[in-house]
Parts: sequence; C-alpha cells; structure tokens
Amino acid sequence: MIKWYLLLVGLVNATNAFCQDTTQITFTEEYDSLPPVRFIDRYENIFMNKIPTRNIFKFGISQYQQSTPFALYNDKGFKNSAAQISYEHKLAPQFSIGVFGQVPLVGNAIPLSWIFENIAVGGQLRWYYDMKGRIESGRSANNFTGNYAAIEYTTILPSSIRQALALRTGFQRRFLNNGFLDLSIGLRKNDPFEQKNLFNNWNLFTEINLGLAVGDWKRTAKPLLCDLIRCDQQVNQHFKIQIPDLKFGKMQKALGTSVAYEILLGEMPISFNFQYDLNLQSAFNYLHGRIKTDWFGGWYAYETKSREQAHIFSIQPRFYLNQKRKLRLGKVGSDLSGIYAGINSEYAVYRGIHTRPSRWDDVIKIQLQEFTFKLNSENFRAGPLMGIQQRLFKNGYVDLNTSCNYEKQPESWKLRFRANLTVGLAFST
Repeated sequence: MIKWYLLLVGLVNATNAFCQDTTQITFTEEYDSLPPVRFIDRYENIFMNKIPTRNIFKFGISQYQQSTPFALYNDKGFKNSAAQISYEHKLAPQFSIGVFGQVPLVGNAIPLSWIFENIAVGGQLRWYYDMKGRIESGRSANNFTGNYAAIEYTTILPSSIRQALALRTGFQRRFLNNGFLDLSIGLRKNDPFEQKNLFNNWNLFTEINLGLAVGDWKRTAKPLLCDLIRCDQQVNQHFKIQIPDLKFGKMQKALGTSVAYEILLGEMPISFNFQYDLNLQSAFNYLHGRIKTDWFGGWYAYETKSREQAHIFSIQPRFYLNQKRKLRLGKVGSDLSGIYAGINSEYAVYRGIHTRPSRWDDVIKIQLQEFTFKLNSENFRAGPLMGIQQRLFKNGYVDLNTSCNYEKQPESWKLRFRANLTVGLAFST
C-alpha cells in the first residue's frame, strides 16, 4: 500500500512539472496621439489675459478733472464727462508709465473758451501688484489687464496754474480686440506744491474710463463675443443702477447716479425705459447765463459758490433695430440689447443756491459786496432719441444715447441737446 501511495505522489509531481503555464505578460508604454489639452478660463480670450502687450493707446470717455467745476445749471450735456486720450507703456511686468489728456465734452451753453481753458494733461505711474503672481501661475501674460495702484500728476492747460497729485487704485480690463474698461477710486490733492499742510485739500473721487484701444498685441481672429455680451438669454425686463460718480473734497462735493426700469412689450422689439437721474453738487464753480433775480438781472458769468440739485424723470419708448437679424442668426430675439431709436420725454427739476463772493470791480472801481441768490426751474423736454445699450456678462450694462429735445420755457420753446452715458449693474427678472 505504501508503495502504491508513493507512486501516486510521484506521478502528480511529474504532471505539475511538465504542465506549467507558458503565457508571458509584457509591459509597454505608448504616447497618446492627441495633443495636450489645456483647460482655460471662460473669459481668457475676452479679456486678452494670455496676450502679451507692452504699448497701448486708449480713446475713451471719462469724468473730467478740470480746475473749476461747471455748475449743474450749465452742465446738462454728458454730465461731467470728458473725452480722454492716453498712452501707457510697460516698464516691467508689474510697472507701467502713462500720459493722458482730456477735454470736457460740450454741455448746454458752456462757453467754448472755458472748455479749451480747462484741458487736463498729466502722467501716471502704475503698479500692477498681482501681475507677477498671475504670470508665474500661468494665468496671465505681461499686459495691461489687471488690478493696480497708481500715483498721478495733473495740470490744467493752458495756464498751468492749477496742479494736482492723486493716489488711486482700481482695475483695468481689455476686452475683445479693441475695447477697454478702467474703473478706479482715489484721493486727489489740489495745488500740492503751494500748501504747507500735507493733510489739507484732499478730494475723494471715482472714475470710469470706457472706450477703444489699439496697441502692439496680436489680434484674436474669432473673439468669443457671446461670452462678453448676453446674446443667448431672453431678457424681458431689468432694473438698472448706475455706478455713482463721486467727488468729495473741500472745494467740491458731487454725486451723480441714476436708476431705471425697462420692460419689453410682449414679443415686439419695443420697450419702455423709466429712468430717474440724480445730480448733487456743492462747489466753488463757474456759473453763467442770463438770469433774473431780486438781486441781479441780465448776463451773469462769474466764479460762484453753489449748492445745487438736479432731478430728471424720463420715459423713453425704445424700438430695437437689430432684433429681426438676431432671429435670422438663431439667437435670442429679445434681450434688451442693441441699437435703438425712440422718443425721449423728461421732466427736469433744478434747485440752486448761489453766492457771488465779494470782489473788486476794475470797471467801476468799487468793492462789490457778496450776495446770494436762488435759481429754480422746472422744464418739460421731448424729442427724438438714438442710442445703444448692451448687457455685459451676468449683471453689467452700458447705455449711451443722445436726443434733440424741445424744451418748454416760460416764454417760448427752446431746442436742447442732451446726451446720457451710464455704466452700472442690471438685474433681470
């Protein structure tokens, strides 16, 4: 029995020895034939984040910073706006130097001589404080899209009597091939070299500069326009709030803003825009015009200390001209964006208290005493309207329009030109 058992064990071991698995496993590494995929920010091509730029020329509209503010009584055009041209050059990824010049846009009855005597020119040194980190992390190239702090010098031509130094912080964004937006807040000190006290005569201000830009960058062949504007979302109504224009200092305190509500009428490209504009100013400014008060009658043109408020209530039926084309292209037809024509009708209320300081009159050789007078007016205006409005991203908007209005005055009707530029936030429902 033992012999048979040993024989069986031997046969089993022999079978295992001659029946081993001959399968071989080989490990190899092959490269993927697809090119590497880099995930990008949705707005990278909109803001030109990855496009190097060292030189940029900018043409835009901003708030003016002339030596003497114009009174609200006279400035009924672009509401304290200026045409600005500027050039900026990158010294290093984090630093740039620039020069600029601006001239006030023509308002109603502002003398051309005063406009060209209040041309502001200056220079600016900017520090893009987060640019280095963005470049190192691969989120940006060396360009002008970023957050910055700046020091600025300004003088008023042609006299160069008034000068100012300013510190400001803000952000600048390039968008598409030739657009830019620059928004900042800062402190400005007037006549910094004539005053011994460093802490006097500072002014708080906000500024928006919006317009066109050209430079040494490579143009994007197909900018993703619909990432910037809202061309794929139905908008039937929205509330709009303008970013305030603020100036707060010893010589001038001013606030300008507006709120609006716009609603579309059914499926038609017609809307009604209801808007309220508010402008407040307390300043030593230039007031002129033909006025009649208990103290004075006739032509008045003097530097005057004023406290003013202007309220404008407007209703604008608007017809959007590009809606049928949007439908043919397969886009949303009604988004309250695009070129529009319509009718501007508004009710304007003005209240002002003005004080002419005591002064020596060289003509009659006497010292004229200080006197205070009030100017109040309420006017209805109406006329044709043309403009363009664009929703930006989720809650931004730009609205620029102009109208030629007939204004009802006590004795007659008068033709008035009015323009309005608002940049702010919009909320759809």
